[in-house]
Amino acid sequence: MAVLVGAFVVLVGAGRAWVLVSVGESALLPTVDLELTGSDLRPGLSALGLVGLAGLPALAATRGRGRIVVGALLALTGLAVLAIVVELAATDPGLVMSAILSDPVQQAGGREGIGGSGTLWPAITGAGGLLLTAAGLVIARYGPGWTALGRRYEAPSASAPEPPADGPAAERDLWAALDRGEDPTGQADPPASAAEPRD
Repeated sequence: MAVLVGAFVVLVGAGRAWVLVSVGESALLPTVDLELTGSDLRPGLSALGLVGLAGLPALAATRGRGRIVVGALLALTGLAVLAIVVELAATDPGLVMSAILSDPVQQAGGREGIGGSGTLWPAITGAGGLLLTAAGLVIARYGPGWTALGRRYEAPSASAPEPPADGPAAERDLWAALDRGEDPTGQADPPASAAEPRD
């Protein structure tokens, strides 16, 4: 559940507005407000959320050392999300200035960013990354001892025993013979010889 919630928060947070930027060209033109999402600022952020979601089926399909690898990858994914959030919010020039200098603002009809304000979505996305990191570490530590998918979900091996002569398989063969117009209770006709053609 922690992996699911963490990855979902990262994926949703990457698509929400992280910064509201006011852009304008001159005093004669009105300013325009742009909403820049986390994916606008760092395009790979949504991909990290998808990697976190992909960890769920990988976790269910692996066992033993495979769980350690899955846990390590999930922890690294969460750390990458945290690194992006910290790099944007806590470093110079900061989240708002990064948004003002970003490509979407520069491509807004020749306008320049003149100010902006941040939202809570970077912190929420960072919380999702933190949850992914913690879940990955727990999986890497305790996951090998957890139960895995049963043998019935695996492909049958080549040395699988043949079905018994009587039982459901034999009954299906009888019905198949009837469908072909054969009499499954009668004896097989002897092969026809060249001298005595069959009727």
